[in-house]
Amino acid sequence: MKKNIAFYITLIRGLLAISLGAVLLFQPEKTRPILANFMGMFWLASGIISLRWSASGERAKRLGILAGAIGVVAGLGMLTRGLTNAWIRQDILFSLLGVLILLTGILHTFGGFRVADQKIRKWSLTTLLLGIFEIVLGIMLIVEPMGRSKFLYLAASIWALVGGFILISDAVRIRKASVESV
Repeated sequence: MKKNIAFYITLIRGLLAISLGAVLLFQPEKTRPILANFMGMFWLASGIISLRWSASGERAKRLGILAGAIGVVAGLGMLTRGLTNAWIRQDILFSLLGVLILLTGILHTFGGFRVADQKIRKWSLTTLLLGIFEIVLGIMLIVEPMGRSKFLYLAASIWALVGGFILISDAVRIRKASVESV
């Protein structure tokens, strides 16, 4: 049952990321609210997964808890920004998102973040590339949280598309492992 939940959450995160990447590429002028909603959903799910992963006693536990807590706060903040704007400015939320993306990138780069069972966990070149994109995107959001530069949108598009395909690949591996273990 746990593997099915991991499969569906990972698959949904991958589909959200690919959808975000496609919207950023094909309609960048309309993406501001869409970007906030997609990132809110994506990072809320990522934060919950990171907290669950950290609670399981994996390595980089403190960094995972920090990334998870920031993910939940940033995700909820982005999704409820109409209500939270009175207390938290959007540039602060985007900066929090930048910190989260940076932490996640560090975890991906050094192979500390895994979703599936130990037997199918492995560090790969795609994970390294995703980590590098996340580090760059995180730094860009921290430095210029409300930035609307074409480079920021391009970096976010590449991150979302590459990350989405990696997440869907992880979901397929999780599903395959759960079918093989039955």
